[in-house]
Amino acid sequence: MKIPSLASHNDLERLPPALTRERIWQDAVCTLIDHYTTHDQCFSSGELAAELRLQRPDFRFAVTEVGEFVKDLFHSGAIEWRDRHGRVTPALQMPRRTTGLSRTPAGTEVFVYAPTPIQGLAHPFEVDVPHPAFQPTALERHRFASVAAQANAEMIASVHGDGRLCIPRRAIEAISHATGVAIRGGALVWIEVSAGGRTLRIYLEPRDGCTTHALQAERGRLRFSSPNPSQPFLPGDRFAIAVDGAALTIRLTPR
Repeated sequence: MKIPSLASHNDLERLPPALTRERIWQDAVCTLIDHYTTHDQCFSSGELAAELRLQRPDFRFAVTEVGEFVKDLFHSGAIEWRDRHGRVTPALQMPRRTTGLSRTPAGTEVFVYAPTPIQGLAHPFEVDVPHPAFQPTALERHRFASVAAQANAEMIASVHGDGRLCIPRRAIEAISHATGVAIRGGALVWIEVSAGGRTLRIYLEPRDGCTTHALQAERGRLRFSSPNPSQPFLPGDRFAIAVDGAALTIRLTPR
């Protein structure tokens, strides 16, 4: 009788776990993430959604919902890799683009979650997510549309009631893809103020003459008070955000 090799045993261990006992799709996503991070595997939200559709066609979700849920976990610090020695590596969100190997059009922006940049860049993430086995109700269609609208919202910086300017996660993701710079949850960004104080530029990498602020664990947003105390932000003001080379540019002219 042929004895299975150690390599084949390890390959079996790396297969996705059974999801038969999970009550809701969010629990199933967490089970898959725990498995991948335990076995030193990278993943994208599309891969998670595909596995859910294959194993649990009874789960009613939109692929975009899985993506936004994973981003929330990432920014809250809930995704991390642990090796056999107990060393912990927080997840890295690596910007990638599809090449047309699946139904997803080439050039579509995707995030791969990985412990290191090399692993994140090497990971083959393109999969065909099976179509849902259900017809969404009117309520579900509204829910799915709301999540999609949030994920693709216009990039607007708004001043909250406490006088802090809020940069949405969508904008941070846009500059990450534009520059190819990966981020970790709670990462620092660098903020530059123009000489006249009417333009802000936000960078993902160190830059001289900038102040630093950290992305928030709550949805990965960025919030900060005016760098110039003599020119505070006014609650209710809204400003357009543009990707400009290596920076997000915000001209402080209310919309």
